[in-house]
Amino acid sequence: MTSANKPKEIALCLILFFTALGVTLTNATTEDNYKNDITPLPRISETTLTENGYKAHIIINPYTTGIYAKESNFNLDLTINPQGIGGKHAENNYRLDLIPEKTFPDISDLAVTDVTLSKTIVGKGYSCKINLTVSNQGLDYETFYVTLYANTTTIETQTITLTSKDYKTTTFTWNTTGFAYGNYTINAYVTPVPGEAFTVDNSLANGVVMVTIPGDTNGDSTVDVLDLDALVEAYGSTSISPNWNPNIDTNNDGIVDIFDIRITGAHWGESW
Repeated sequence: MTSANKPKEIALCLILFFTALGVTLTNATTEDNYKNDITPLPRISETTLTENGYKAHIIINPYTTGIYAKESNFNLDLTINPQGIGGKHAENNYRLDLIPEKTFPDISDLAVTDVTLSKTIVGKGYSCKINLTVSNQGLDYETFYVTLYANTTTIETQTITLTSKDYKTTTFTWNTTGFAYGNYTINAYVTPVPGEAFTVDNSLANGVVMVTIPGDTNGDSTVDVLDLDALVEAYGSTSISPNWNPNIDTNNDGIVDIFDIRITGAHWGESW
């Protein structure tokens, strides 16, 4: 047997081996949509742990262009040299887990971690911005719905996609047109995804917003001299000013100015 024919015989043996196992061989050069990726892509959490719920049978090296085997819709790198079950192998300065026959469960877990209000008093017919922070504490990519409520009334629902261990802060705008005067508890809720068992942290209520008469900046249900005094005190201020008060910026243009005074004047003496 000549040395020139040996590579061909090795390749033939590999093809027959994987054919016998029922493993599909494909060429793969991309790294999109991998759940476990040892490449430190931005905002994707990675690990080489093989315990406590981490899936350890996926071996991926996106820098290697070669033959990959398909398993559970993931590309398994067949170009590395395994050190045996449970061993480690360094390739391109990354440590790869080599446990191709052992799988730990994926545990879905979404959470609302923060609700931040832009103001606590808003004139009826004007808007209030609310920031929500949600996180994917599980191991899968997840696409899910997050809904913001004023008491039990839906303000807005958004669709969010997060990678494993990722988080996102998103802004909701509550237009108070049509809402009655009064206090509203702001709460957020993430709809559980299939397989999510722990849902205690899927909802979070944080803060109360009063819907009142435009110009009632102190929330006493009346537009009077006290509101005018507060306007004078904060006049000309912006979000970076020491005397800034977002409740006094009635029209939400980022500055307390003559337009806010005009709104107060238009509702002078009104109460509820």
